[in-house]
Amino acid sequence: MKLDEIIKAVRIGTINELLDDYLRNIDYDKIIVYAEHTVSTDTNYRFFQFKRGLKEILKEEDMWYERLCSLKELSFLVNFFLRQYDRKTDDILAIEIIDYLYNHNF
Repeated sequence: MKLDEIIKAVRIGTINELLDDYLRNIDYDKIIVYAEHTVSTDTNYRFFQFKRGLKEILKEEDMWYERLCSLKELSFLVNFFLRQYDRKTDDILAIEIIDYLYNHNF
């Protein structure tokens, strides 16, 4: 799924619908959002459960993933940017969040 889809689900409170049954029972700070290949607005994203030793880049089934942030951090950033201006679109939020994470080492 795309980052703007995840952001929309966070924004309207339907994020659990994007999680599989196993991840629905895990705290959002232990669910990590990873991008296929590299973080960008155009790439597909996937959720992984945090485990000790989980790195910034991981490989699963011949696919490389780059870490974006935890679902809890993403939710915080969505709400942070919406408090500044609540009419931002999900695609604009995606750009701002990626920019913020890479410039502030969140």
